[in-house]
Amino acid sequence: MQSRPSQPRQTGIELQSLIYIAAAYTQPDPVENTHAVIKIADAMLDAGFTPLIPHLTLAWHLVSPKKYETWLAYDRQLLAHCDAVLRVPGFSSGATRETQFADAVGIPVIRPRSANPADCVASLVDHYSNQQESP
Repeated sequence: MQSRPSQPRQTGIELQSLIYIAAAYTQPDPVENTHAVIKIADAMLDAGFTPLIPHLTLAWHLVSPKKYETWLAYDRQLLAHCDAVLRVPGFSSGATRETQFADAVGIPVIRPRSANPADCVASLVDHYSNQQESP
């Protein structure tokens, strides 16, 4: 895998932080979990973040099923381009592996106190506020 670029691309427009949402997908139900993550993503978008929702591959999987490990490898490629990971509370071996990957490559992992969309946004706002205050 290539290393992350040390300088952001110059696009002439202000880019919002791209946040990967790591949350339960398989258990208890992929459709319910995707629904819950979309609610979080809506709140993030309203707060000025750009959420990346790996759960949306649900539609792709319905048309062209892939092995679990194929989806995890695909998700790692997406995650590698993100500015941070929002690790939504709840059991998920896949999300745990994604956060371990993020830690290994130096992507910040933000851990809200609950899966409530307001808590998720508050944790992101807090993280980015603290980053701006640091030298």
